[in-house]
Amino acid sequence: IVGESGSGKSVTMYSVMGLLAANGTITDGSVTFKGTEITEKSFPSHRAYEACMEKIRGNEMSMIFQDPMTFLNPVVKIGKQITEVIKNHEKVSDAEAKKRAVELMAQVGIPSPEKRLNQYPHEFSGGMRQRAMIAIALACQPRLLIADEPTTALDVTIQADIIDLLKDIQKEFGMAVIMITHVLGIVAHTSSHS
Repeated sequence: IVGESGSGKSVTMYSVMGLLAANGTITDGSVTFKGTEITEKSFPSHRAYEACMEKIRGNEMSMIFQDPMTFLNPVVKIGKQITEVIKNHEKVSDAEAKKRAVELMAQVGIPSPEKRLNQYPHEFSGGMRQRAMIAIALACQPRLLIADEPTTALDVTIQADIIDLLKDIQKEFGMAVIMITHVLGIVAHTSSHS
């Protein structure tokens, strides 16, 4: 999804994820995921809609948010933030969740993941915080990954590393990736060419 800043790219994807603010509503159109309409208007009640979206979000559809420091809790260690996602969606022990968190952190290129589990977001560089966000988004191996400007505020070298990481993850897991950006260089680097 490409467009200038403020054009509604992120809001559109928040609509898909069912994460609109209380003052936001979908008044027209449709969102279909795996053949099922998932807009609130297609459910008998708000409670039924939320129950459906709770099953989908994280498990089958996940989002890498634009600013890791806004998303990551500054007073909770990175490891706990990853294991909480795993435990919220799957019935696993603390030890299994921790083991998977270490594997995810290694997979997204965070060095010394066992040590990094016990660190806070402010102890990570910008690129490592973004990698932690990607690890959280991948915790339950979703079928759809939405990347909301995942390279914002990163230097050019780290931007390229993050884009390459997302491409590798997409191939490895066979998931669909929706990339949100206003940078045409990122579009050229990530799009399929025929």
